[in-house]
Amino acid sequence: MGVENLNDDEDLYPHADLDWMTIKSSDVNAVVNALELENIQQGSFGNFGDTANTFMFPTHNDWIIIIHQWEPRGSSAEYLNAMQQIVTELSQDFGEAQSFAAYEDVIFYTHWILARNGILIRSFAKASETDLFRNFGEVTETESFIDWTDAELFPRMPEVIRLSQTWSTEPIFSNYPGDVVGVLGYKHLQL
Repeated sequence: MGVENLNDDEDLYPHADLDWMTIKSSDVNAVVNALELENIQQGSFGNFGDTANTFMFPTHNDWIIIIHQWEPRGSSAEYLNAMQQIVTELSQDFGEAQSFAAYEDVIFYTHWILARNGILIRSFAKASETDLFRNFGEVTETESFIDWTDAELFPRMPEVIRLSQTWSTEPIFSNYPGDVVGVLGYKHLQL
């Protein structure tokens, strides 16, 4: 499914809580090492648990998708800062890295982050429970479909998926992880 087919937002709501990254690389082992993952094993997306909070797999277009459940122990702002740092460091090693999140079940939280060659280019985040709002960097052409004049702006999963598809790739429609064998591991998130 391409960006042009995302007009029906309802199709995306079953995937309302998801956190993922995309790294411009085809070298899964290098990304595993850069993330300092522990308990590394081969497995499938459904094997998250006590020993695995990260699942990664390469795509056909030389991106690596990392779906994760890195439990933040701090505030939304601390989590966002940690994600910005991780994305920026990964981009220094791999040229480009991105992070995306959309949560709509218990809390409303959205972010997208883009870094290239060790420089943070773009970071947008909004969280309802803490009134977190961050809008760093110039709005990219890809984000032009968003109504930035809306004072109540709260992008949801459909917008995040659309942006991810255009910047790189995404883990729902183009690269559904359900049948993929990838790498499982555990990451300690430092806040």
